[in-house]
Amino acid sequence: MFIFLHINVYSFNPVSTSKKHIHRGQLLESVMKASRLNIKFVAEKAGYSRSAYYKHKETKDLDFHILAAYGKALRHDFSEDIPDMPKYLVEEPAEEYGKQPTLKDALKQRDHWKEKYYELLEKYNRLIEEKVKR
Repeated sequence: MFIFLHINVYSFNPVSTSKKHIHRGQLLESVMKASRLNIKFVAEKAGYSRSAYYKHKETKDLDFHILAAYGKALRHDFSEDIPDMPKYLVEEPAEEYGKQPTLKDALKQRDHWKEKYYELLEKYNRLIEEKVKR
């Protein structure tokens, strides 16, 4: 004796997977306003111009890498706001906005690059000497 079990696949209600679509440009704008930082400064820190920022904030499906760049400049993780966004882990040394370098820092940096230049110049001169000897 065979028992057939017939299941009507069309009678099941599929699980809704639609998520609320987030306007990424508006999200960028709200985070920017909440930060209270200068728009030009943050846009340039992210690698964009001020006018590009205004175009970005109007874009509904702003690319994740653009949001990540702004997130790095704003020190905000957009992946917490947008579940589909991959985590962009970029370690960057802590930098305070508006912190002015001291004269001591400037002299230290100058000496560092001066040494690098002298090392490179010596290598170049050795190469020239070797080439002349051949």
